[in-house]
Amino acid sequence: MIEAVFGQAVPDSITSPVIQMYMDARGQQYPTAANRERTFLSIIFRWGKARGFVSIEDPARAVKPIKEKQAGRYVEDSEYLAFYNWLESKGHTAHAAAMEIAYLCATRQQDVLALKRQDITDEGLLICQQKTGKKQLKLWTDRLHDAVELALKSNTTSRSQSMYLIRGRTGQRFTRDGFNTTWSREQRAANEGGALPARFRFHDLKIKGISDFEGDKQEFSGHKTRSMMERYNHTADKVVSLNKARIRGKEDTPKDTG
Repeated sequence: MIEAVFGQAVPDSITSPVIQMYMDARGQQYPTAANRERTFLSIIFRWGKARGFVSIEDPARAVKPIKEKQAGRYVEDSEYLAFYNWLESKGHTAHAAAMEIAYLCATRQQDVLALKRQDITDEGLLICQQKTGKKQLKLWTDRLHDAVELALKSNTTSRSQSMYLIRGRTGQRFTRDGFNTTWSREQRAANEGGALPARFRFHDLKIKGISDFEGDKQEFSGHKTRSMMERYNHTADKVVSLNKARIRGKEDTPKDTG
């Protein structure tokens, strides 16, 4: 979109009001994309300014980002358990294992599908975020260990062994489309069959994971900024209330009854 709108423009003609108009129009439907594109423009202008391609300062700096809504929705424990049990009952153990790993590690779908056997270490599960390149070693808990064991068990039932932890029945790595086809079909079937009250996206599992985690949510999620993490956190912050003795006023002073 950036190239389509600004590709042929003279760099010095792209002023703050021009970017603001772009943000206003683009942000009506795609606020997240508009914010990312504003950041991209800012990077381009700073790069161009340093090399003499533009004479004006970064015009995107004066344009405020659009306030984004929280991503997706929180999946209730009952919904989670209902669909997990549904997947297992239908023989989709790879999807059930992927579901557990995504929730327990607050991990994106692409990162779960990219996991390999070599990412299983003595200390935990090594996850590399495809989006940022950041690596996190998610330390073992009994539940995470069981999820990985379930994935490995489903792997042995394929026609050929796979280097990937989550794989299809042919032994090959799941494509995003292939994984989502089964996920959407089973979500619809579980919902229509009365087992699942409302459908949810795989990405909502990351929201649930961050929301349910009790501790440093930003460190757990791997997000660079707290504001990005808060888009996924759907639980209220727990803060200590003020506990201070009330100062007595004259009206509170006990009267002398002697």
